[in-house]
Amino acid sequence: MKPTFIKQTCRLLCAATTLLLSSNMPTFAQTVSDADAHEIVAKLGDRLVDVYPFPEISAKYKADLLKNEAAGHYHNLSESELAAKLTADMRATHKDVHLRVSRNEESYKSMTEPRSRRGGARTSEDNSNERANYGFKRVEVDGITSTAYVEIPGPFLASQEALDMAAASMNMCAYSKYVILDVRHNPGGTGQMGRFLASYFYPTGREQFYLNGFYKDRQRDEQEWTYSYVPGRHMPDAKVYILTGRGTGSASEGFAYAMQQLKRATIVGDTSAGAGIAGGNVALKNNLVAFVPVKMVVGPHDNHGWEGIGVIPDVETGKEDALAATHNLILQDILKNSTDTVQKAAAQWVLDDAGIAANASVNMKAKYGELIGKYNSNLTITYVKGELLWNRVEPGKPIESYPLKEVKPDVLVVTGLNANIGPNVSRVYINRDAKGKVESLTRKTLGGNGRISTTAMPIKKI
Repeated sequence: MKPTFIKQTCRLLCAATTLLLSSNMPTFAQTVSDADAHEIVAKLGDRLVDVYPFPEISAKYKADLLKNEAAGHYHNLSESELAAKLTADMRATHKDVHLRVSRNEESYKSMTEPRSRRGGARTSEDNSNERANYGFKRVEVDGITSTAYVEIPGPFLASQEALDMAAASMNMCAYSKYVILDVRHNPGGTGQMGRFLASYFYPTGREQFYLNGFYKDRQRDEQEWTYSYVPGRHMPDAKVYILTGRGTGSASEGFAYAMQQLKRATIVGDTSAGAGIAGGNVALKNNLVAFVPVKMVVGPHDNHGWEGIGVIPDVETGKEDALAATHNLILQDILKNSTDTVQKAAAQWVLDDAGIAANASVNMKAKYGELIGKYNSNLTITYVKGELLWNRVEPGKPIESYPLKEVKPDVLVVTGLNANIGPNVSRVYINRDAKGKVESLTRKTLGGNGRISTTAMPIKKI
């Protein structure tokens, strides 16, 4: 092959490659012209002045945007860079975490083009909400303490499917005395979902003034109330705990804030994001979309909200896990306030479990070596490789061994036994005579319904 031909071929390939790469370059790298940047800044500033709830702040937003543009801050930027710069500059003027500009080609087209020009028929449905179970991740019910836990990473949606999931979740909680609602990672969405959830914790027909919305045009102000009826059983007597964190934003903050102000829930965790002004999207230009706040949301009986402050928990947990802290609060509440002796005994059992880890260094052979031996009911206790073992011996079956750990003096947990019910639900209580010698053992089991059962006969050595 001749060298000239090879060079020509390489030039053609390089040119084709360059053309291919340039045709596939992401459009967000395209530089926004000065004229378009001016139009974007003008439209954004005018929109803020028109609808932002606080006139003095919106006037400052517009003035600073125009000043920055005159200084050339928005020249020679790509679409994404311009969006990020506008957002940063507005938050430097006044930190409203709702107010932002982003590059979103799909949203921009849906807002500016007729449906027939939006790229033709879609080849597949966006089922991301369906995959995420419409914002509801899991429900766990603990029969031992009568506690229901609902994890709601969100976002809050107002579709039929989302409300169905909310109703299904609430119905799983229907007979629990304690309900934990976890919105620590919920970015927000529609306020209707929060009102829907709140409605379950009031009697049917007892609507509550939930939140108040203020617009720049005060004639549009609106009150938000809980719903008179929601499907399923209402829980007006359940004690409610809402878990919040830095990831709790907007409408999920509104839910926590309203329930706190109504004194219907205890808020546990960390201070939320502080996004308390609701709004909507505005198409600017060059695929840029602005989320512009239009409604300041405040408490049901005052003029204060959580904007810029966040929802401050009743119980701040710091580095401690908010869910673990809430479970502890519930156990303490049961012991202090419950009149149910079964529930109180179960709560004390769970609290005592903290001693298992605390006593991990106990020399079990030195302290409880007297237990080693053979017992009735096909049982032996042995000491193997540093562990005291509870062994279940049945003819024709493999020996089942479970380590014994100290819960508190003369109370041992048989770790792993009856694990189908729960962790640490089987215990051995040591009965001693007047001289302190082991006389017999009693085994107790904490059932899934919170009842503690006891072996009919004492377990003795043979």
